[in-house]
Amino acid sequence: MLNQQSSTRGTLLVTLMWGLFTLLNLACAQEEEVPESVRSTLEGRLTIRTEVDTSTDYRDFEVLVAADKEGEPDTLGYAVTDSTGRFFMDITVADRGVYALVISRRDQILAVGQLVVAEGDSASLSAAFPLGNRSFRVRSLENAAWQAYQNTLAQHEQQLIDLVQADGYNEGAVRQRVAQTTSILWELQNTFPGTMGSEIAMAEAVVMEVGWNDSLVVARARAVPPGNLQFGEVGRAARQAMARLEGHEAALAILDDFAQRAIRNEHRAQLAAELVQAHSDSSEFDAALAAAASMQQDHAGSSWAQWAERTAYGIEHLRPGMPAPDFAVRSAAGDSLRLADLRGKHVVLEFYRPEDDVYQRELEGRNRLIADLGLDRLAVVSISIQPDTLINEAFFEEREAPGIHVYGAGELIESYNVSALPTRYLIDPEGRLVFKYVGGAMAALYEFLTAQ
Repeated sequence: MLNQQSSTRGTLLVTLMWGLFTLLNLACAQEEEVPESVRSTLEGRLTIRTEVDTSTDYRDFEVLVAADKEGEPDTLGYAVTDSTGRFFMDITVADRGVYALVISRRDQILAVGQLVVAEGDSASLSAAFPLGNRSFRVRSLENAAWQAYQNTLAQHEQQLIDLVQADGYNEGAVRQRVAQTTSILWELQNTFPGTMGSEIAMAEAVVMEVGWNDSLVVARARAVPPGNLQFGEVGRAARQAMARLEGHEAALAILDDFAQRAIRNEHRAQLAAELVQAHSDSSEFDAALAAAASMQQDHAGSSWAQWAERTAYGIEHLRPGMPAPDFAVRSAAGDSLRLADLRGKHVVLEFYRPEDDVYQRELEGRNRLIADLGLDRLAVVSISIQPDTLINEAFFEEREAPGIHVYGAGELIESYNVSALPTRYLIDPEGRLVFKYVGGAMAALYEFLTAQ
């Protein structure tokens, strides 16, 4: 058991390191089929390079395993090295997953990495500091599988970059590269059987092939067991592939098969959401609304119920071709504005937060769109959800941003069902909704409007 001083230092360490990493949490919601807790161990030895310190006293290295619990750091495992640099810790988590691993000494963070925690896995690590350009490696079956999965994806991304730089975009070459990568990912289940990394790789081997080899997607998807952490994503991929292969009814059938076999509540919710999307994609709006209502009932009180409620609102009020919701707001310049005032022009209604990196990167494209179309053909109304006028004004002090600006219009955000940023609605000159663009989609919006 840790003494009081070690416990206090561990708490301080959590606070110090928390802003330096983002937790990759692949654990799903617990069900009856999932153990109440997962236990593993981590041990190792941490030392100092002799060229830095010739002493052989390696005590006071702190090793922390942590997770995000409702926005707060949660210590899952903590240990301090003895004079030889050795440490040992027991780790208990609610479900297997990838968690943050932080090494520090005397309140200085030395390294941040990841640790796979799975039932019965015994992991070890050794490192000599300073690491320089090296990185520490956690050794265990689970962590080896996760590393193999990550390495495969990194190699795939680099090879795609090399292909584009060498020959430009060549669809045949990309298709071949995707096939090779998914084959490697699929085989990891044989190399590292029963590991979390091989499970995630198995699912990735399905999802990555969507649109490239839909027959293979369906065949592989049927072989993925319902206990797979990404079973819901696999079911979604199977539905989309089957829709292209055999049509809507066959797609609904395979989706229903996945829903019947799902054993985790999170997966059932994902598949229910895909059913709503499937009906909506096929303009079966009554069926989509009925499926959304079932989701709200089956998953009451969860974020999935909220998703279903927002989606139902969008189907009822915000489909392409419907009249865009009118509004009456006051602009940052002090002018009153209604949507009806902008008839005769295409209108881009964009919702954003000035601190958002995506919006900042797309600001140049936004301004180019206005310059190329001209204010006689296009009106851009930018609604910042940041209500602080000073923050908004400071953002635009050194940035060109023509158009109409509105700060903190809560009713507009609600009536346009905005749940992700940036979100842009395109409205035609008659005031009808054309399309909704979410995230970094300025290029697609630019391409559509300049083609009109």
